[in-house]
Amino acid sequence: MISSSPGTRERSLQHALLFCLLDLCLMGTAAYFSSSVTILGDVLKEFTDFLSVLAAVLTIRAVRRSPDHQFTYGIGKLENLASLTIGVAMLASALFITWRATHHLHEPRVAHGTLPGILIFGLYSIIGYGICFRTRRLAREQASIIMESQARLWFSKASFDAVMGSALLVAYFFQTESWSWYLDPLASLLGVLFMLHAAWAMASSSVVDLLDATVEETTQLRILRQLVQRLDDYERLHKIRTRRSGPHVYVEIFLEFDPLLLMGEVQRRIDAIRGALEGAVPGSDVSIRPTTTPPT
Repeated sequence: MISSSPGTRERSLQHALLFCLLDLCLMGTAAYFSSSVTILGDVLKEFTDFLSVLAAVLTIRAVRRSPDHQFTYGIGKLENLASLTIGVAMLASALFITWRATHHLHEPRVAHGTLPGILIFGLYSIIGYGICFRTRRLAREQASIIMESQARLWFSKASFDAVMGSALLVAYFFQTESWSWYLDPLASLLGVLFMLHAAWAMASSSVVDLLDATVEETTQLRILRQLVQRLDDYERLHKIRTRRSGPHVYVEIFLEFDPLLLMGEVQRRIDAIRGALEGAVPGSDVSIRPTTTPPT
């Protein structure tokens, strides 16, 4: 498996940032000539998305810096904090859209000037899904909280655009019917559900890694598989500790070796095991500690 470089992730986010800026400008223009609460809410959501992706770009650049004397493990958890902030920003946006939609449900009226917004929603839902699938592929090649958060963000964004565009299209064709006046605010509320789902997913995954939780089960199985393959190199496995910091996985393994072996031979085996593990788990930093008693 070929892992994605930090530069590749940064370029992907830069492309997404340009897309957000263009989307914000076009939807802002459409909202200026429209009375649709859906389009107005989307403009505010696009502004939040733009700030979120901008924060992600700056975070990736900061995380790329080499560890220093103050942060010897780097600042990978800055990705978690940025993802948590994105989730909070999306929650605030969802609450505002809910308030606006509720107001228009109490006073329903036909939405004018929605055709440009419908076309933009359709175009950007296709582009948004494309960016989402690309970001997910990069996240699979090298685990990264910020890229996983961006994939959820773009899936939510594309789904939001698709739902909004479809609802406005129906309302446009049946604008003479009073029942169609409710489609505009109802579509906004349905879009809110996508935003809340994405915000919860971002916040929950970020908080878990901030608490130094054990890495996901698939990564643990890779580690155990390599240790089983090199079972003859050590006497006993006492404990495995794992945690994630941004795109990096830190693995600490406590192994017991044959006490009759010379230290040089023990070190050779440690180097071989560590090399196999770091090759099997991209972005991992493996430490192997010889011991004869289980750690507390």
